[in-house]
Amino acid sequence: MKKKYLKMAIAGVLSVSLVACGQTNSTESVETITATEAEGNAASTESKDYADASEYTSSIDNATIDTSIYLDYSAGIEAGVYKWVLSEDGDYYVLVAVDENGNPIETEETAVNVGANNEERGGGQMPDFAEGELPEGMEEGEMPEGATEKGGRGQGGMGGGMSGDQGTVYEGVYTSANITNDDLQRMNIYVPADYFEVDEDGNVIGIDEDAVVGNYTAATAPIVYSNEFGGWRSSQPKSANTDYIEEGMIYVTIGGRSRDAVDEDGNITGKAPTQAVDLKAGVIQLRANTDVIPGDTDKIISVGTSGGGQMSSILGASGNMSEYYEYMYESGVLGVTKNDDGTYSSVYPDNIYAAQEYCPIADIENADIAYAWMWVNVVDDGGQYGDGFSEFEIRLQELEAEAFIDYINGLGLTDEDGNALTLTGLREGTYYDAILQNISDALNSMVEAGEINPEEEYDDYSSWLVLNDDGTYTVTDLDEFMIGTGLVNQRNKAVPGFDTMDKSAEGDAFGTSEDGVVHFSASVAQILSDNYDELSALDGFDAEQVDDYIEEALEGESAELVETQTNLLNATEIMLGNNGLTAVDPAQYWRIRYGTADQHTSFSVGYNIGLAASMLGYDVDYHMVWNMGHGSEEGTSTGTFIDWINEICQ
Repeated sequence: MKKKYLKMAIAGVLSVSLVACGQTNSTESVETITATEAEGNAASTESKDYADASEYTSSIDNATIDTSIYLDYSAGIEAGVYKWVLSEDGDYYVLVAVDENGNPIETEETAVNVGANNEERGGGQMPDFAEGELPEGMEEGEMPEGATEKGGRGQGGMGGGMSGDQGTVYEGVYTSANITNDDLQRMNIYVPADYFEVDEDGNVIGIDEDAVVGNYTAATAPIVYSNEFGGWRSSQPKSANTDYIEEGMIYVTIGGRSRDAVDEDGNITGKAPTQAVDLKAGVIQLRANTDVIPGDTDKIISVGTSGGGQMSSILGASGNMSEYYEYMYESGVLGVTKNDDGTYSSVYPDNIYAAQEYCPIADIENADIAYAWMWVNVVDDGGQYGDGFSEFEIRLQELEAEAFIDYINGLGLTDEDGNALTLTGLREGTYYDAILQNISDALNSMVEAGEINPEEEYDDYSSWLVLNDDGTYTVTDLDEFMIGTGLVNQRNKAVPGFDTMDKSAEGDAFGTSEDGVVHFSASVAQILSDNYDELSALDGFDAEQVDDYIEEALEGESAELVETQTNLLNATEIMLGNNGLTAVDPAQYWRIRYGTADQHTSFSVGYNIGLAASMLGYDVDYHMVWNMGHGSEEGTSTGTFIDWINEICQ
């Protein structure tokens, strides 16, 4: 059957009036989700109806925009503030903001941040460094290593640079009502043109739910929900990725605030967990506007790279958790209300169907001890950063690596057969063996695909690789693997490198809006505190920096707030129930890809996310990709993202 949502009347060349003609959704089919009433619904794949946005736009208390037209997209189209615009090739429509003359408002597409900090923006476009912020040794106009004029896409994966056909990028539709950053609190929605009914002038007048593109209809098409939070920086909507559109999928590129977002008063507006809040807001808007947006809103599939992979993981893990509702209420998210008893409720669910993470910079408060564990034994073989490490940094890294052993053992991780994964030493234990197996699997997949011959690629691999009788290979030693493949020479992290001593990294994502940068790694702070006397006697120890680190992350007034913020963005610990939070409706499907040449983070981080999801009984597709760096250019040796979407959605 065909569902028509609009009637169109043309009044002049540029003036278009759209009149809503009924809704197919019912408020009676929507359950209010509260802390005590939330029930798992992840197992259900039956498409649901959700209340139309118009039912709840007036209930937002702190709106800075007219919610009746800006959050109700059909009303916005009728009012002439939004419009479906056809691409130049005629393949897809995008819902965009228009000016007073009905013309789409163009915006500039910015470079994509891929890395997490320091010099970690390679693999994509040249980023727009602010004055005085160029990495050490780089001159104005010079490209960082691995960067290109235009970032490419992997086969079937997200791009490390700008994705899609590099078409015009328009200002998208609002995702929440309390606007602090107009360019970030928006999303662009790209839809195959065949899913729409149009009049003789080409104006969209409705949705043809029986239209077929690829293996999907307008009613069954999954929604690819892409963020660009790389570097833990703000996500801005991007141009269309036509790979998905050609498959018949809906492609959404979501904006969101993070550590570099500031308001007119200079306050940081992207303090955690704003990243998750803005992602959830977009999910809710998709569900509240099904009268104008085709696709199955119960098949939303999140994807992101690096910091974006982290945000994809938290969106996947935190579905319908009431702990986010207060933050969502403050942001003016549709359907989120404050109750008389001070609690908060949400009309719309914010859980998603599936989550794809490329090299996620996750578990951020423990990322430094994980990185130290991976690099600790190769300091004398080239595994240092910058001009080399001081005595203080070398010893701190050793202590961090030792702390990682206790951290892993405290998580209670098990493999898919229920076997405990633990460390009995730096390079001993079932967890270490599993990491080696992941690397081995990556190489064997590439060998099987005919894309590498280890005999030709590596002159002498006897110290880290064994050729088995069946023709497969086994990686036997992590340190020698790093040396033998050259990864050891690519380190780009200081000690510590995520929560750095000089506050040059992600610390501005935490604390209050008035705070600039604060320390957030309680695990590192605890090490500094416990070993203060020993460390203070070493060359390179800076008492002022260390004292500040311990105070902010462990003991001071902000420490409790920072702990809450890091907990709310930790997918692994949420799914394991280890940080006081309990997962409610995690994503049913998880796909995680890490590169064996990724020098930006520890191999353990993404693996732990996959283990946590698997332990809850969800379907996990975890693979490392041989010789892939920090990005998403995964090739095809371990499958492709698009193929995976088709597998889980058909």
